[in-house]
Amino acid sequence: MRIVLATLNSKFIHSNLSLWCIKAGIDAFCQEKHETKISESTINVDIDNIYNEIASFKPDVVAFSCYIWNIEKILPLCRRLKENSACIIALGGPEVEYIQEDILRNNSFVDYVISGEGEWSFSSFINALPENNFEEAEGVSYLSDSSLVLFPAKAHTDTPPSPYCAEYFHNLRGRIAYIEAGRGCPFRCAYCLSGQLSGLRYFDENTVFDNIIKLSHSGTKTIKFIDRTFNADAKRADRILAFIRDNYGKSINENVCFHFEIAADILKESTMAILSTMPKGLCQLEIGIQSFNVKTLEAINRKSDLNKLCENIRRLISFRNMHIHVDLIAGLPFEDIKSFKNSFNRAFELKPDMLQLGFLKMLFGAEMRRNEDSFPCEYGKTPPYEIISNEWLSESDIKTLKYCEEALERLYNSGRFLITLNYLLEDLRFDPFDTFCEFGRSFDFSGIGLSEFTEKLWLFFKDRCNGEKLRECILSDIYSLPANIHIPDCLVKYDPMYKRLKKKYSELLHKNVRIVKLSTENKVIVIVTDKIDKITGRYKAEYFDLSD
Repeated sequence: MRIVLATLNSKFIHSNLSLWCIKAGIDAFCQEKHETKISESTINVDIDNIYNEIASFKPDVVAFSCYIWNIEKILPLCRRLKENSACIIALGGPEVEYIQEDILRNNSFVDYVISGEGEWSFSSFINALPENNFEEAEGVSYLSDSSLVLFPAKAHTDTPPSPYCAEYFHNLRGRIAYIEAGRGCPFRCAYCLSGQLSGLRYFDENTVFDNIIKLSHSGTKTIKFIDRTFNADAKRADRILAFIRDNYGKSINENVCFHFEIAADILKESTMAILSTMPKGLCQLEIGIQSFNVKTLEAINRKSDLNKLCENIRRLISFRNMHIHVDLIAGLPFEDIKSFKNSFNRAFELKPDMLQLGFLKMLFGAEMRRNEDSFPCEYGKTPPYEIISNEWLSESDIKTLKYCEEALERLYNSGRFLITLNYLLEDLRFDPFDTFCEFGRSFDFSGIGLSEFTEKLWLFFKDRCNGEKLRECILSDIYSLPANIHIPDCLVKYDPMYKRLKKKYSELLHKNVRIVKLSTENKVIVIVTDKIDKITGRYKAEYFDLSD
């Protein structure tokens, strides 16, 4: 048969590992040989182009991997394929596998829904398809005489066949690469799907090591482990981390960065010791805090030792060799605006490199969606099913948090205004949550460039502090960015000492420099433009006393 495995990624930089896992399963487990094509596009590509690419292959089967960001584009595409050919349409992925009957009944052009681990379930489906005998299939559902026929997915303990073939590396084209060291999650958070798999299992370590080396030479800049709690088994995590560290610049290409999701409160000292010795920029860590409200964490099955969590995050940040990303979720039970402000400010106080403020999404299959009586809330009925309000947060509160998120992304997570924020939030002791909310509410950020945004930043804060000091902080931030950015007229101030100071420090440091003269102090900020910090993505700014 001629088979197309397709999906629409949210951005070009993302790749889809699941399609290649399914293709590996077809090659390994199917009784017959099949001609399989991978079609990876994005939600921003014209649907005519995607249709033409798939239809030109003249497939017998088209299977789509479905998620909250692509399902609304995939269903019309399936309808069109069905109307213009006799191909069989199958859907899989988290957006359909928990609602098979609804998908099949409401979309007559969909023939099958596949669930479970794709390497096994999809290959069993393909094996059964010629005879339409699915007795030996797993994770296959369809309608027969208006009745749902369901063959449940099965649990597996084996390491799946490797998805990393020559065609995969060709199609990767430098985008983010993904890797698994195991499947499942030891936690069962009520808002998440990762704990839905039966148990937690790990793949053969030597295979993982081989895949790390191959991916490091694929042209990608980022290799992301999709294990939901990478350090659930500390000894195993230590061995993988030590392998990466010890082979960096040898069998592992030194131009890559490895991304891990970890639980910080269960970090062992042995893991800490290895992470502290990682070369700068080799690793980045994503840590889910979600909330500092103990009652909230209990309600969503995510009890944490919050003191240990904070202590460990501070230690990780103190190493200054890794990008540290922490997450909060707005809209969880028992978290009102006052409680969320406390969670936000406590998380911000840790000074991570990125603080992501996400909003609760009521995903199919998650306990919060299955058990709505226990987690009452109003949420969008179309993807991404995001919270609108609940018992603790009004619609107006959610809007306030959206303002906060927008300002947080632009001011803090962008890494562009770190000196300015340090002045406002550290020196002047402005409240972080209130500051981001007020600034985010002040104007519409959409469609404006960095120069206009910088001007609005200056105008908003200049009367709330020492305006000259603020101007110098903003200029220092702009000059620290690895780009030539137009300086808004309101920040331009001619300094007759500028050329002399630039010449002096260029000669002193033997580097190209950018200079900001401080009018409030007898000091100058010197930004050396020869090397970008691997963690912040900025040039380094240093203070020099002019009296020296």
